[in-house]
Amino acid sequence: MQNELKKDILKTVTRLAQAGEWAKVIIEYQKLLQMDPDDISLHNSMGDALAKIDEDRKAFEQYLIVLDDYQKKGNITKIPFLYKKIAKLNPRKFDLDGKALHDKLSKMTEAQDFFNKGDYTRAIPALKEANKLDKDNLEVLNQLGEACEKQMLIGDAVEAYEKALRLYLTAGKSAEAIDLAKRILTLDKTNIDASAMMAEDMIRNGKKEQAADMFKDVLITVAEKNDIVLGRNIAKRAMDLSIEYGKQFYAYFLFKENKVEEAKEILETEYAPTQEEKVLLGKIYYKTMEYDKAKAVLLSMDPEVIEQNDEILEQIGDVLLKLTEHKKSAEYYYRAFKLLISQGRLDAAISMGHKVLNVDTENVELHEQLVEIYTKKNMKSQMIDEYTKLAKIYDKQGRAEESLGVKQVLAKLKMI
Repeated sequence: MQNELKKDILKTVTRLAQAGEWAKVIIEYQKLLQMDPDDISLHNSMGDALAKIDEDRKAFEQYLIVLDDYQKKGNITKIPFLYKKIAKLNPRKFDLDGKALHDKLSKMTEAQDFFNKGDYTRAIPALKEANKLDKDNLEVLNQLGEACEKQMLIGDAVEAYEKALRLYLTAGKSAEAIDLAKRILTLDKTNIDASAMMAEDMIRNGKKEQAADMFKDVLITVAEKNDIVLGRNIAKRAMDLSIEYGKQFYAYFLFKENKVEEAKEILETEYAPTQEEKVLLGKIYYKTMEYDKAKAVLLSMDPEVIEQNDEILEQIGDVLLKLTEHKKSAEYYYRAFKLLISQGRLDAAISMGHKVLNVDTENVELHEQLVEIYTKKNMKSQMIDEYTKLAKIYDKQGRAEESLGVKQVLAKLKMI
């Protein structure tokens, strides 16, 4: 019965609107709102009708009801159209808050008008200001990105599009997010947010291997930039999609956030951890002072992998030092030292050499190699210091001839 009555009233509304009898239209809308006060489309239409007869304050009140509903329900794509209607109202009879909102929306509408006219020089600063006034306005962000792109302001364009991309994701608008991600990648091929979005799309289209490669590249880039929060979020998405490396990187970023126990719990559930996961787990055990566990997991790695990585060698040396296995600790530090020399990383080698000396002061080969490094770097005082130590060690070991040779070099150095 009520539905039939609504249909009859709506027919009357259509007839009256066509005749321009807006005062009578308003009366019919009031009847409908009494029947269904939560119908947002009716409030929107009532606002339109009130605006027709210059009842701008009352129209504004109706539009505010609609705006509140859109914001609560996340209907962000509808909000810009409502803003334009509010901006056209005369705010003379509005209260202070209403006038402030009207002023804000008028500025936003003006910015969009510049854009629509192709006046990008004025549109860009106006749209940036509009974005400050309403950070969640997708239309403003997309127009700002396009205007900046037209003016070849690529960095600004990408920044605007990135903000819009995150809003689309928050609103669950994946199709729009994917289209925008593609656009971002045409401007910035290494963009992290867009790449992650495209990787997720690949998963949905059955291209898991390509998605895994893209996720890995993205996560490595984020790790290099040390953007921990972004990295954690992307790694979590990868992990939830069962992407290889997702769990490892998620644990890594948790570790970087000092959420050590959470990171450890994730890695300990792995039945067959990768080499990278073993390294991270070793670091975690070291930080939690579980040195025996750290030693076990690190030494379970592929020996070839260990020997080719100075950081792993050093980490093992640190663990063994904590376990007071000084001789073994010195051996791993020394292997790291030699690896650094072979890579030409002399400054790092010097630092590692000092770690060796902390547990093995009489390593002759180390002192001899340090002399060579200091000679190459023309570090005279360090050369003298190392030659002095070498002479004492040679004397102690009864290597008189070598001791004499070192002392002769020392005498010449001191004369220079």
